[in-house]
This record gives sequence, structure tokens and C-alpha cells, in this order.
Amino acid sequence: MNDSQEEKILKEICKKLEKLRIAKGLSYRKFSYAAELSASYIQKLEAGLSNPSYTTLLKLAEALEIELTEFAIKR
Repeated sequence: MNDSQEEKILKEICKKLEKLRIAKGLSYRKFSYAAELSASYIQKLEAGLSNPSYTTLLKLAEALEIELTEFAIKR
């Protein structure tokens, strides 16, 4: 996988994260508290400025009360 493919996947995950957070009615503050991450880090994730680790994705999924597979990108 090349860099542009990775960037595209990251952007799609970030968009999905933001949509899911908004759909759940969670502010950055509430979401960050539930995920045990800083609000500024979540903002960076949603903007595509940071690449989440597997552990971070697990925390985000748990905070959103979804399965980790919800972040999967279909090709």
C-alpha cells in the first residue's frame, strides 16, 4: 500500500469517526471523556492530522458503543 492509499483510508476513517460522534450527539468533551483521550487529540483525529493506533481505535469504538469493524473501509 502506498502513502496516498494510506492517506485516503485515514481520511475515510476520520470522516466516519466524526459522523459517528455527531450521530451519537457527543461533544468533543463528552466523547473524549468516554474514550479516555484528550478532546484536542480527537479533533486532530477527525481532521486527519493524526493516525490512530489500534488501541486508540478500540477506545473510540467502545466510547461510541460500536464494534471496531464499523471503522472498516470497503474497497
